[in-house]
Amino acid sequence: MRTGYFYLLVSVLLLINSGCSSDDDNVIESQQFINANVNGVEFQSDEKVAPLGFKRILMPSGRINLYSKAFSANGYQMEIMIENYTGPGKYYIGDNFYNKSWLKFENAGRTESWSLEPGGALNMTTNYIEITSFQDNYIQGKIACREMMNKLDGVLGHMDGEFRLIYLE
Repeated sequence: MRTGYFYLLVSVLLLINSGCSSDDDNVIESQQFINANVNGVEFQSDEKVAPLGFKRILMPSGRINLYSKAFSANGYQMEIMIENYTGPGKYYIGDNFYNKSWLKFENAGRTESWSLEPGGALNMTTNYIEITSFQDNYIQGKIACREMMNKLDGVLGHMDGEFRLIYLE
Protein backbone atom coordinates (compact mmCIF):
# COMPACT_ATOMS: atom_id res chain seq x y z
CA MET A 1 0.00 0.00 0.00
CA ARG A 2 2.84 2.41 0.84
CA THR A 3 4.42 1.71 -2.53
CA GLY A 4 1.17 2.78 -4.25
CA TYR A 5 1.13 6.11 -2.37
CA PHE A 6 4.79 6.66 -3.20
CA TYR A 7 4.16 6.14 -6.94
CA LEU A 8 1.08 8.36 -6.80
CA LEU A 9 3.07 11.14 -5.09
CA VAL A 10 5.91 10.87 -7.62
CA SER A 11 3.41 10.92 -10.51
CA VAL A 12 1.72 14.08 -9.16
CA LEU A 13 5.09 15.83 -8.71
CA LEU A 14 6.14 14.90 -12.25
CA LEU A 15 2.87 16.26 -13.66
CA ILE A 16 3.27 19.53 -11.76
CA ASN A 17 6.87 20.02 -12.95
CA SER A 18 6.09 19.12 -16.55
CA GLY A 19 3.39 21.80 -16.67
CA CYS A 20 5.86 24.53 -15.72
CA SER A 21 7.81 24.65 -18.94
CA SER A 22 8.28 28.03 -20.56
CA ASP A 23 7.27 28.98 -24.08
CA ASP A 24 9.26 32.23 -23.79
CA ASP A 25 12.64 30.89 -24.89
CA ASN A 26 14.95 33.55 -26.37
CA VAL A 27 12.65 36.41 -25.33
CA ILE A 28 14.44 39.23 -23.58
CA GLU A 29 12.54 40.22 -20.47
CA SER A 30 14.96 42.93 -19.47
CA GLN A 31 14.17 46.63 -19.19
CA GLN A 32 17.24 47.43 -21.32
CA PHE A 33 18.36 45.75 -24.52
CA ILE A 34 20.00 46.10 -27.92
CA ASN A 35 18.97 43.62 -30.62
CA ALA A 36 20.42 43.85 -34.10
CA ASN A 37 21.21 41.87 -37.21
CA VAL A 38 24.61 42.80 -38.65
CA ASN A 39 25.07 41.28 -42.09
CA GLY A 40 23.38 38.04 -40.97
CA VAL A 41 24.93 37.91 -37.48
CA GLU A 42 22.50 38.25 -34.57
CA PHE A 43 23.51 40.61 -31.77
CA GLN A 44 21.50 40.40 -28.54
CA SER A 45 22.45 42.15 -25.35
CA ASP A 46 20.62 43.05 -22.20
CA GLU A 47 21.52 44.23 -18.71
CA LYS A 48 22.00 40.61 -17.56
CA VAL A 49 25.03 40.28 -19.88
CA ALA A 50 26.69 43.62 -19.06
CA PRO A 51 25.67 47.10 -17.89
CA LEU A 52 23.86 49.05 -20.60
CA GLY A 53 22.94 52.67 -21.11
CA PHE A 54 23.62 55.83 -23.02
CA LYS A 55 26.27 58.02 -21.44
CA ARG A 56 25.82 61.73 -21.89
CA ILE A 57 28.93 63.61 -23.00
CA LEU A 58 28.73 67.39 -22.67
CA MET A 59 30.95 68.99 -25.30
CA PRO A 60 32.74 72.36 -24.84
CA SER A 61 30.41 73.84 -27.47
CA GLY A 62 27.40 73.01 -25.27
CA ARG A 63 26.22 70.15 -27.48
CA ILE A 64 25.30 66.79 -25.96
CA ASN A 65 26.64 63.57 -27.47
CA LEU A 66 25.32 60.13 -26.51
CA TYR A 67 27.58 57.08 -26.36
CA SER A 68 26.80 53.44 -25.66
CA LYS A 69 28.90 50.28 -25.66
CA ALA A 70 27.21 46.88 -25.40
CA PHE A 71 28.42 43.28 -25.22
CA SER A 72 26.57 40.11 -26.13
CA ALA A 73 26.91 36.78 -24.34
CA ASN A 74 28.67 35.26 -27.37
CA GLY A 75 31.52 37.81 -27.52
CA TYR A 76 30.20 40.47 -29.90
CA GLN A 77 30.57 44.17 -29.14
CA MET A 78 28.59 47.14 -30.44
CA GLU A 79 29.25 50.86 -30.03
CA ILE A 80 26.90 53.72 -30.88
CA MET A 81 27.70 57.43 -30.85
CA ILE A 82 25.10 60.12 -31.56
CA GLU A 83 26.46 63.62 -32.04
CA ASN A 84 24.39 66.64 -30.99
CA TYR A 85 21.51 64.81 -29.29
CA THR A 86 18.45 67.06 -28.99
CA GLY A 87 15.65 64.56 -28.24
CA PRO A 88 13.51 62.11 -30.23
CA GLY A 89 14.09 62.07 -33.97
CA LYS A 90 16.39 60.64 -36.66
CA TYR A 91 20.14 61.09 -36.32
CA TYR A 92 21.77 60.39 -39.66
CA ILE A 93 25.25 58.94 -40.00
CA GLY A 94 27.17 60.33 -42.94
CA ASP A 95 24.58 62.91 -44.02
CA ASN A 96 27.36 65.50 -44.21
CA PHE A 97 31.11 65.61 -43.82
CA TYR A 98 30.99 67.33 -40.40
CA ASN A 99 28.64 64.85 -38.73
CA LYS A 100 30.65 62.82 -36.19
CA SER A 101 28.01 60.16 -35.34
CA TRP A 102 29.09 56.55 -35.90
CA LEU A 103 28.33 52.83 -35.38
CA LYS A 104 30.69 49.92 -34.81
CA PHE A 105 30.22 46.15 -34.50
CA GLU A 106 33.07 43.78 -33.62
CA ASN A 107 33.65 40.09 -33.13
CA ALA A 108 36.90 40.02 -31.16
CA GLY A 109 37.26 36.25 -31.48
CA ARG A 110 37.36 36.42 -35.28
CA THR A 111 38.92 39.90 -35.51
CA GLU A 112 35.93 40.98 -37.56
CA SER A 113 34.87 44.61 -37.49
CA TRP A 114 31.99 46.38 -39.25
CA SER A 115 31.60 50.13 -38.91
CA LEU A 116 30.17 53.29 -40.34
CA GLU A 117 32.48 56.09 -39.31
CA PRO A 118 32.22 59.88 -39.75
CA GLY A 119 32.59 60.78 -43.40
CA GLY A 120 32.51 57.08 -44.34
CA ALA A 121 29.38 57.16 -46.48
CA LEU A 122 27.69 60.37 -47.49
CA ASN A 123 24.18 58.97 -47.39
CA MET A 124 21.19 61.06 -46.36
CA THR A 125 18.49 58.37 -46.20
CA THR A 126 19.45 54.85 -45.14
CA ASN A 127 22.09 55.27 -42.42
CA TYR A 128 20.54 56.48 -39.19
CA ILE A 129 19.78 55.97 -35.52
CA GLU A 130 16.19 56.89 -34.72
CA ILE A 131 15.14 57.82 -31.20
CA THR A 132 11.42 57.03 -31.10
CA SER A 133 10.75 57.83 -27.44
CA PHE A 134 12.36 59.17 -24.28
CA GLN A 135 10.30 58.30 -21.19
CA ASP A 136 11.22 57.56 -17.58
CA ASN A 137 14.95 57.99 -18.37
CA TYR A 138 14.79 55.31 -21.08
CA ILE A 139 15.67 56.02 -24.70
CA GLN A 140 14.03 53.71 -27.21
CA GLY A 141 14.70 53.52 -30.92
CA LYS A 142 15.89 51.85 -34.10
CA ILE A 143 19.14 51.46 -36.02
CA ALA A 144 19.33 51.19 -39.82
CA CYS A 145 22.53 51.20 -41.86
CA ARG A 146 23.12 49.99 -45.39
CA GLU A 147 26.75 50.97 -45.85
CA MET A 148 28.79 49.49 -43.01
CA MET A 149 32.34 48.69 -44.06
CA ASN A 150 34.20 45.51 -43.14
CA LYS A 151 37.75 46.48 -42.13
CA LEU A 152 39.31 43.23 -43.38
CA ASP A 153 38.15 43.11 -46.97
CA GLY A 154 36.30 46.36 -47.70
CA VAL A 155 32.94 44.68 -48.25
CA LEU A 156 29.77 46.63 -47.52
CA GLY A 157 27.27 45.25 -45.05
CA HIS A 158 24.04 46.28 -43.34
CA MET A 159 22.61 46.56 -39.83
CA ASP A 160 19.02 46.67 -38.63
CA GLY A 161 18.16 46.77 -34.97
CA GLU A 162 16.29 48.22 -32.04
CA PHE A 163 17.19 49.28 -28.54
CA ARG A 164 15.86 50.44 -25.19
CA LEU A 165 18.56 51.91 -22.98
CA ILE A 166 18.65 53.99 -19.84
CA TYR A 167 19.82 57.58 -20.16
CA LEU A 168 22.75 58.00 -17.76
CA GLU A 169 23.42 61.52 -16.51
